Amino acid sequence: MTEHSQIGISRLVPILGLILAIAVLYFARELLIPLAFALLLAFLLSPIVKRLEGWGVPRAAAAGLVLVAAGTLLVIVGWFAMGQLIEVGGRLRNDAQNVQRKIAALQGHSNSLNDAISTLEDLGVQINNQKPLGMQAPLKVEVVTEHNMMQAIREYAGGVLRPLGTAGLVLIFTLFMLIDRENLRNRLLRLLGEQNLQATTKAMDDAGRRVSRYVMLQFAVNAGFGTVITLGLWLLGVPSPLLWGALGMMLRFLPYVGSMIATLLPFAVAVAESDGWRTPISVLALFLVTEAVVSNLVEPLLYGVNTGLSAVALLVSAVFWTVIWGPVGLVLSTPLTVCLSVLGKHSPQFEFLNVVLGDEPVLTPDVIFYQRLLALDQHDAMNMLESLGRTKPLISVFDQIVIPALAMAERDRQIGQLDAKRENFIVQTINEIVLELTEAEASAAAVREMRHTRVFCIPARTTSDEIAAAMCAHFLLQQGFPAIPFHLTDSPGELIASVGCQSDDVVCISAVPPFAEANVRKVAKSIGEEAGSPTLIAGLWSYERPSEVRMQRLVKSLSASVATSLAEAVAQVRAVDARSAEVID
Repeated sequence: MTEHSQIGISRLVPILGLILAIAVLYFARELLIPLAFALLLAFLLSPIVKRLEGWGVPRAAAAGLVLVAAGTLLVIVGWFAMGQLIEVGGRLRNDAQNVQRKIAALQGHSNSLNDAISTLEDLGVQINNQKPLGMQAPLKVEVVTEHNMMQAIREYAGGVLRPLGTAGLVLIFTLFMLIDRENLRNRLLRLLGEQNLQATTKAMDDAGRRVSRYVMLQFAVNAGFGTVITLGLWLLGVPSPLLWGALGMMLRFLPYVGSMIATLLPFAVAVAESDGWRTPISVLALFLVTEAVVSNLVEPLLYGVNTGLSAVALLVSAVFWTVIWGPVGLVLSTPLTVCLSVLGKHSPQFEFLNVVLGDEPVLTPDVIFYQRLLALDQHDAMNMLESLGRTKPLISVFDQIVIPALAMAERDRQIGQLDAKRENFIVQTINEIVLELTEAEASAAAVREMRHTRVFCIPARTTSDEIAAAMCAHFLLQQGFPAIPFHLTDSPGELIASVGCQSDDVVCISAVPPFAEANVRKVAKSIGEEAGSPTLIAGLWSYERPSEVRMQRLVKSLSASVATSLAEAVAQVRAVDARSAEVID
């Protein structure tokens, strides 16, 4: 097998694995849906069971009591809701004439639309009735299926027993999960491998914490939604406000569509029981405003922090799980997606899941800035730096964003991945941005009293080094140092000697990776041979701060002190100036 075919197979394996996983989720949904519901209930009820265990109740008894209490509560609520719905149905039948009168009134206001629709319908009938000569109208064939008593019983029993069977499976799974949770956890840890014990434990704890918080917060938010709806409908005089509030609370567990479904029945009741349209419109406004506040203000504040999922991921997951599992998948979409995101966060093999689903930033600001430059988008790049400049000092913005972007551009240029068009655009754009952002500070520094120490900022070899040297000179001028930035030259030692550099002056050699150290070494050697012995600072910009041993080696090999940021270079120049002032005094 050739290397090319092996690479093709390795790329094909994840795709086949994804297809297989989706197929298993679809065809095994009869078993997986009760299991997923049971897991969700176990997350929700486990804290209560643990509390009862703390009071001395045996675990099996505590789990049974909690399930019985939860089931009893659901039966009571369901019985109450069913009775109320039957009563509401009777009212709607009695008020049918009122509804028909309002519909007729609406139709009376839209006669022109009705006439147009009737005309189109008549035209369609005439077209359908036209037949070619010699053709007869086809005979209508109707298949009549004979229904006997046993078939009717079987269909009715299937419609009733199937949901009951699913509910029974959910209760059984939940009971065993609550009773035997440590054993299940240990078996899962053993299945995933003891060598991954730490990562698996963190993933399970993280998933349990996120899902539990999400379920509790969703229950609290939905309860608040139902309370507001109940009070609002009571004030509007809509019958059975408690029923509609409870129904709204339960239906909101269906993301995106639950609140719309919950609006229909109270709106229909308001239309049937009220004389005009004021109350029905008020009901619609109540649901719309409450849902807008909850979904746009409350839920993003609570769910985004506790689930760790992006808004797009929540929407896509809702669609995906609905397609796979139907309406039940819509209810379970967020908890299941949380588990997938946690799997990607703690497992390197599935890191793409956390990147796709999570809400954590996947690109650092310097990478985003450089990407905008690669996209030839000067406007976005400038806006990004301006917004960051409002929250942090400009020197920090240059150290953390601009210089790393220069280093990335220089790296891509060295390996041949940066074409001339983009290279010129990046250099020109960063020059313009630096000039614009530093213009106001330069005017303020012009009135500052100048210090004694002169600083010569000289680039090592590349255009990026030259831009960084100009930045360094700007911030030194801002501190009152007479700093002079130089352009690129083939003879830096002769250049420094020609400006009359003295021993109490400072020469800051500016260099951007990837070959910063080698370039600085050449410039430092040239200055030492031609310009005497000024104080040298090697500006190895965008370098990580080396260890003390590594720093000592750099200082010795470069014959210069080392600064890895503009802020550090300014601090070192201030220290040199302070020592010079002490000598003068």
